[in-house]
Amino acid sequence: SGPQVGAIAVMGRRGGGHVGIVSGVDANGNPIIISGNTWNRGSGGRRTTLEQAYPRHRIYAYVVPR
Repeated sequence: SGPQVGAIAVMGRRGGGHVGIVSGVDANGNPIIISGNTWNRGSGGRRTTLEQAYPRHRIYAYVVPR
């Protein structure tokens, strides 16, 4: 029903989808997600692993592993 730490977040992005692991929730209720293959402007545009808040509207589903 909402972001839980440890859940897998399934989200959309241009050209396909993306997944990451929820590590928290920010003050606005947006999930903070750790994900790989993420475009990082700070590293000169390389793809990397990042922890960042994603807008709630981008999340299609949360999957909680058993």
